[in-house]
Amino acid sequence: MSSDDIHLPSALIGHSGHEFPWDIVVLAVLAIALGFRLYRVLGRRIGMQGVRQDRPPVFTSPGQAPARQTPPPLPVASAQGNAEPAPQIEYDIPTPATRVGTILGQMTQLDGGFTPQGFLKDAETIFRQVVPAFAAGDRAALSGLMTPETEEAFLTAINARTEAGETQRSDLRGIESMAILDAMLVAGEGNTQTGRIEVRIVSRQVNMLTDRQGEPVQGTDAVTEFHDLWLFERQFGMSGTQWRLAASRPA
Repeated sequence: MSSDDIHLPSALIGHSGHEFPWDIVVLAVLAIALGFRLYRVLGRRIGMQGVRQDRPPVFTSPGQAPARQTPPPLPVASAQGNAEPAPQIEYDIPTPATRVGTILGQMTQLDGGFTPQGFLKDAETIFRQVVPAFAAGDRAALSGLMTPETEEAFLTAINARTEAGETQRSDLRGIESMAILDAMLVAGEGNTQTGRIEVRIVSRQVNMLTDRQGEPVQGTDAVTEFHDLWLFERQFGMSGTQWRLAASRPA
């Protein structure tokens, strides 16, 4: 066959006798690579949609059926229920070298059973009894916790509140700290001495006073931190005496 018998397409007649078209080949390769890349990206799920979360496998011996997974055991409740233990109250007691500490030491000499820590325990008990009893107007519960003069003042406040149709709400949520600020001994008749100890009490309460229509007059229904100064009094040298509330005021 001679060269005259070869007929090239008209589109290639212009390229005959010229160099090989490498630029077209490179563009074709890039187009194929880009198409493959787009398929890999668009043909798969993205994000968490493409993640299969299987349970962890259970390892069993050959021929044994897979063991059924069980959830971890729940914590066992204590015998006292789910109530959390009461937070520890911070007691602040003056050192024996201070003036107040020296007077507390004298009280220990007057009564061998007296200790500052034991006194603060008694003061805490009185505080926890007086706050809700005063709010509820429970006169019987207040009896014996105060000196006669202080009890009369509390009862007068309860009577005035009742006549005005007001209601007191006092929810004691917790006591943060109790600190002995001052102490004194006052000589009485015979061999008796009256001991007085002033305590600063920091507590968290919901304290609110409402009128006849239930509208708030004073306070708030939110938990609020209160700082109070309570003065406790007791007679030494007489049997059967105990600490009682002698005065109270905001700190």
